[in-house]
Amino acid sequence: MNRLHAALPTSIKKYAWDLKYGLLGYPQFVAPKDVLQYLPSRLSENSSILDLGCGRGSLLRALRAKGWTGYYCGVDISKVAIHNAGKLADQRSSWSVSDFELFRSPFKWDVVTMIESLCYVKLEEIPAFLPAVIGLLTEHGALLFRLHDLEKHREYVDSVYRLYPQTQKVDKNLFCVSARAADRHYPCEAPE
Repeated sequence: MNRLHAALPTSIKKYAWDLKYGLLGYPQFVAPKDVLQYLPSRLSENSSILDLGCGRGSLLRALRAKGWTGYYCGVDISKVAIHNAGKLADQRSSWSVSDFELFRSPFKWDVVTMIESLCYVKLEEIPAFLPAVIGLLTEHGALLFRLHDLEKHREYVDSVYRLYPQTQKVDKNLFCVSARAADRHYPCEAPE
């Protein structure tokens, strides 16, 4: 089904996600446990996160509850989700309604997350999309992506490994590509 979603025009995707978030109340405000176990080890109190496919801001909520104070930018195609996320009234966060394939940032980020969202990129666009995302990272930054169903999304994982052989599987469904690994084949490590 996600491959179908990835192939849809942006206007249809926006409508579908607004419907899911608005009428269906999807998804709830819960960040995946594996992400919350791994990510804090990569973050200092001043780190920055770009969350592509942020939904209602569940990752930011969870990180703030753990005491993280860094800067966060959430991007989602659904204006309903971003409206709900904006209710956090967090002074160190910003929100953008955008198809994340088209999103551009003038900033470099310590971490870019794609939690259950990489599979919404057209598979044939991954070889162009991922280098653009890696280009948004600081020198010691990392892309962290999670896919809930690895069998269903095996082609996405394989595509990432073809582009970045040093990609690390850091948990059952969680993967990390460091900016350094993308350039120099270093493993994904905590910042120095």
